[in-house]
Amino acid sequence: MSIGIVGTGISGLHLALRLRQFGIDTTLYTAQEPDDIRGGPPLNFVTRFDSTRERESALGVTAWSSEAYDNAWMHLNVEGPGGISFRGRLPKPASSVDFRMYLATLLEEYRRRGGDPVRLRVADRAGLERLAERHDLVVVAAGRGALTEVFPRDPARSPYLSAPRHLAGGLFHGVRPPEPAGMTMHMVPGAGEIHAPTYHSFTGQVTAVLVEAVPDGPFGALTGRDHRGDPDGFAKEVLALVTAHAPALRERVDERDFALARPVDLLQGAVVPVVRRGWAPLTGDRYALAVGDAWITNDPLTAQGANLGSALAFHLADALREHTGPYDAAFCHAVSERMWRIARPVVDWTNLFIGPPPAHLGTLLAAAAADQRVADAFVAHLDRPDAMWRGLAGPESTDEFIARAQSVRSAV
Repeated sequence: MSIGIVGTGISGLHLALRLRQFGIDTTLYTAQEPDDIRGGPPLNFVTRFDSTRERESALGVTAWSSEAYDNAWMHLNVEGPGGISFRGRLPKPASSVDFRMYLATLLEEYRRRGGDPVRLRVADRAGLERLAERHDLVVVAAGRGALTEVFPRDPARSPYLSAPRHLAGGLFHGVRPPEPAGMTMHMVPGAGEIHAPTYHSFTGQVTAVLVEAVPDGPFGALTGRDHRGDPDGFAKEVLALVTAHAPALRERVDERDFALARPVDLLQGAVVPVVRRGWAPLTGDRYALAVGDAWITNDPLTAQGANLGSALAFHLADALREHTGPYDAAFCHAVSERMWRIARPVVDWTNLFIGPPPAHLGTLLAAAAADQRVADAFVAHLDRPDAMWRGLAGPESTDEFIARAQSVRSAV
């Protein structure tokens, strides 16, 4: 069998490396060389939870196993009158490493292991059809541009037609890590969220400050302009927003040193959460199968995108290894539906958080602020999206989630 993989995000790279471990012939198509990836602006600020790190161990990818890259704690603040805050410790630390470094290293690792990535920009359906002449199956893991048009939006699974958040952020010097060190999220009702994980990038330890703005809300002035030509002005606007809306974060900022680590380390954009049809016919009896962002795009609010992409890549690799028949419509439909069972809790959980907050979500966050056992359970479930969703799906399940957490002895 021969598998063509389009895209070098985490889904494409984990899939390519895993299939090489299985001895399955792959060709990885990339629009960028490793140094191009390293030299570009950030597309995201990823935190990789322990399940993803375990998959990296299975792949033999150990470049970031040092504790220097770990984030063991999550701090959450709901700002404003009557605000609440809590922190919880992950059962095993997450890792926050600049994804440009991460992806470039994995692409080099694929080549080191005998893979031969092909520098080719596959931009549209016609490009996929040409690849279908060379491969038994084409897997699309590139989630941007015209390729996504090959996989139509699934309206039953995609409640948003426009971006519920606009994004602006960067990698900054001049921010002390929280105590204990880890990730922080500040939820500002009616305005959006401010994420501030401790991060490892090209200049060492920095803080990734990402503002998610409700359109036309108080954060809109920051996200509504193109700041790429004025990185210093952008840093000043970020600091002003943090000062006004996230006082606990502001206390950790040294105004004299607060600046983008490098002018290129600035992110702006918007994400429309969407689930697309997971497969598409190409030519004759050949098909394209979508994975990662090419199939499902989630808002970064719950920090699940890359972790889900890795999980789906491993599931697909297992399905390809175990399958003995043709990669026809029946195979593509079946594997897509099986992957949906993995992805659905992430989609539902993320959509719950970016929509108008239901009362039972407030009940859970208040319980976490009042009881460390609930806080620890909530943070632990960041790496268990299926269990997290079972605890958030409605008022009764949330009450059960809280009761279960309160029935165990706190580890803190």
